[in-house]
Amino acid sequence: MLSCMTGRGSNARTWARNIRRSVEVSIGSVLLLSSVALLGVRTASAIGNQASATASNNTVTLPAGTRLMVKMLDAVDSETSQPDQRFRGTLEANLMAGDVVVAPKGTTVFGRLLRAESAGSRSGGQLEFDLTDIVINGQTYSLATSSNQAQGQGSGSQAGTGATAGAAVGAITGGLGGAIRGAGAGAVAGHVSGGNTRGETVKVPAGTLVEFNLEHPVSLPVAAR
Repeated sequence: MLSCMTGRGSNARTWARNIRRSVEVSIGSVLLLSSVALLGVRTASAIGNQASATASNNTVTLPAGTRLMVKMLDAVDSETSQPDQRFRGTLEANLMAGDVVVAPKGTTVFGRLLRAESAGSRSGGQLEFDLTDIVINGQTYSLATSSNQAQGQGSGSQAGTGATAGAAVGAITGGLGGAIRGAGAGAVAGHVSGGNTRGETVKVPAGTLVEFNLEHPVSLPVAAR
C-alpha cells in the first residue's frame, strides 16, 4: 500500500513539474512574441519618422517679401492685351531660401494681367500684372505676389516724358528693357499720337526684367538637381 501511494505521489510531482514547464514555455513564448511585435512597431515608427524628415527636408517655406526677378517671355501691351490674359516668364536669378536653391535661374513662371486699358483721348494706357504660378520638378505651384503697375501720360502732357504712377520710360537696348521694380519703373511708354489727341500707350516687351515680391509665405519643394 505504501509503495502504491509513493508511486502516485511521484507521478503527481512529475505531472506538476510538466505543468509548470508548459506554463513557463507558454509565458516565455508570449513575452518573445510581444518583444518582436514591439520591435516591429518601433522600427515602423522610425521609418515613418525618417520619411517625414526627408519630406520636410525637401520642402521649404519662403517668407512674405521674398523677391523674384523675372524675365518676360511674352510681351504685354495696353493696346492689345486683355485683363486676365496670361503671360510667361523665367527666373532671372536663383530663388533662394537661405543657402538652399529652391528654383534655379531659368525656371518657368506664369503671370496674369489684372488690368489692361487702352490709351484714351485724354488718358494714357494702363497695365497691372502679377505672378500666379511657378513650375518646379514638372509641377505647377501657386504664388501670390505684389503687382506691378504702369500708366502712360495723358494727351495733355509732353510726349515721351514718361508714365505716371511711378512707371518711368525706359529705352530698349538690344531688345532688353530696364528692370521694373515696385510700381513698375522701366515700363516702355509710346509717344503721344499726332495732334496730342491720345495719351501714351504702355508696353512691357519680351526680355524686360520685372521684380515681384511674395505677398504671403509659400511652401515649395526644392528643385531636383
